[in-house]
Amino acid sequence: MAPITEQMIRQRSEHNEGIVSTLEEVSLHQLNIEKIEVIGVLCKRLKILLLQSNVIGKIQNLHKLKELEYLNLALNNIQKVENLQRCEFLTKLDLTLNFITKAGLLSLHSLSHNVHLKEMYLTGNPCADWGGYRDFVVATLPHLNKLDGTEIKPSERIGAKQKLAGLTERLRKELVDEGTDPDVWVDVEIPPEYDEDELEEADRNAVEKDGEKHRPWCPATRVLEARENEKEEREAEEKKKSERDRIFDKPPTKRREKLEPIAEGQRVLNKNEGRWDFTLLDSEDDAKIVLDVAVGKFLDTSLIEADVQPTYVRLLIKGKLLQLTLAEEVSPDKSQAQRNKHTGHLVVTMPKANQTLRANASLVNQHYSVVKDHKLANGDDPKSGGGGAVSIRGIVQDLSKTDQAQGLLIKERSAQVPEASSSDDDDNDNDNDDDDNDDIPPLT
Repeated sequence: MAPITEQMIRQRSEHNEGIVSTLEEVSLHQLNIEKIEVIGVLCKRLKILLLQSNVIGKIQNLHKLKELEYLNLALNNIQKVENLQRCEFLTKLDLTLNFITKAGLLSLHSLSHNVHLKEMYLTGNPCADWGGYRDFVVATLPHLNKLDGTEIKPSERIGAKQKLAGLTERLRKELVDEGTDPDVWVDVEIPPEYDEDELEEADRNAVEKDGEKHRPWCPATRVLEARENEKEEREAEEKKKSERDRIFDKPPTKRREKLEPIAEGQRVLNKNEGRWDFTLLDSEDDAKIVLDVAVGKFLDTSLIEADVQPTYVRLLIKGKLLQLTLAEEVSPDKSQAQRNKHTGHLVVTMPKANQTLRANASLVNQHYSVVKDHKLANGDDPKSGGGGAVSIRGIVQDLSKTDQAQGLLIKERSAQVPEASSSDDDDNDNDNDDDDNDDIPPLT
């Protein structure tokens, strides 16, 4: 059972910006409604009310709708026409496919004061099978212009009026013979409603056929079927929701207090718990990797924690982890994290490790260039190794010793090459001395 509520009406009043008090048209069809309520209090300006395809068993609570012009109650459980006397401007009434029997025809006199009622539909009701049905309705409601979509001609109206007394007597007699009290149906204030006992009886009278339960066609059966369908739909929706939650929904991520250490050998996975927008690109000179994270401009820097490792970088922003693996190794000691003054973005600059090795190799090349230039200055062949041995051990590890290495080279070279004499006389003296010195090999 789906009761009519203010929320239901408001959802169906989008064309009126959700305003209920000024609503002039509302459609509440196919909602398994069993009882008309609330509408007459909330929507007093209604002109069109569509309640078809429900399980409404009684027309009620509509007496405050003074401006109602069109009422559609097709495909419901109506057995009696009543409680519409105060709907003074009612123009069209649709009661197609209800349960109005020939006894229910006696209740049509309640519409005799609705002088604006011009069109009425009773097609598909049991009463339409009674022989004097059309003449009885036309004579009882002389202000009708159309009945079941067929126009009422003046001659038909006159003939029906002449037959009304005979048809009424015949109808009452048939009802008495069937054990039905006609006065109960004439009195529109006492409607024949079904109760829970009738529902149980309808269920007991069900017949199993082809694996399905077939109940007798009556208002109680429609109510039972509507309730069963509603229950099945509710269970199906709950099952669908639970399945969707199981697949897609995940428990909320708890805020992290700090960056937890990663154990040695543990696999590092990419994570973005805060769903931050970021870019991870190489710098223009291809010497650095730059991570740009779009954090809030007014986010306090104290809420950010950064950790750069050779193969990955981790950021903890407001307790949410951003963890990214790097395509190349970087130098953590030379990395920097800064905030953009204009956008507030967090920019982490990480120099690549291989760029440091390239810089060291460049300094070594500069050292060899110095050695080569010194050999040329002393007249030695730069390709030969006769200039003395020079150790370059430790140059890559400590580049600050480059100048000391250069000094050592000059010192060793000086130790092997004798100093030139300052004059020709000295040269001659040295030559004579050398001839007497057995330690000096002869000149050739």
